[in-house]
Amino acid sequence: MLEVCDALGIEPVLDGSLAVHAYTQDSAIAVHDIDFNCPEAEFPRLQRALEANGIACELRDWHVLQARRDDLKVEFGATEVWLQGIAGSYEALRIGDRAVRMVNRVALRELYQRGFDATRNEESQRQKHAAIAVKLRALDADGQ
Repeated sequence: MLEVCDALGIEPVLDGSLAVHAYTQDSAIAVHDIDFNCPEAEFPRLQRALEANGIACELRDWHVLQARRDDLKVEFGATEVWLQGIAGSYEALRIGDRAVRMVNRVALRELYQRGFDATRNEESQRQKHAAIAVKLRALDADGQ
């Protein structure tokens, strides 16, 4: 999927569980999908290109383009929605022979704090709230 982004000139920014794991190296952090951000205006072009490469896509109501192939789920969140008001400083994460832009640790913590606050009083979100709490504790564990 990153090759498709490269071909389109889209540089997605990694966040989510994989980014938490990258910062904390905590083996207890479950990574079930890969989360990126890119401008929502790129979703139609990205969706067409991914589908042309045999990757199933679905545009979700919560400003996310979900892409699936076999057991892999990648979510592209709308930068202007999910990273709104968060400073745009990035780190590089090496995955094999390539570097991927990743939100910095402070921004990642802010994203998880927002999710934690948004799910706090939602009975239907209890499991998600607990998972977010685990990630927040991991990000806070070494005081960085």
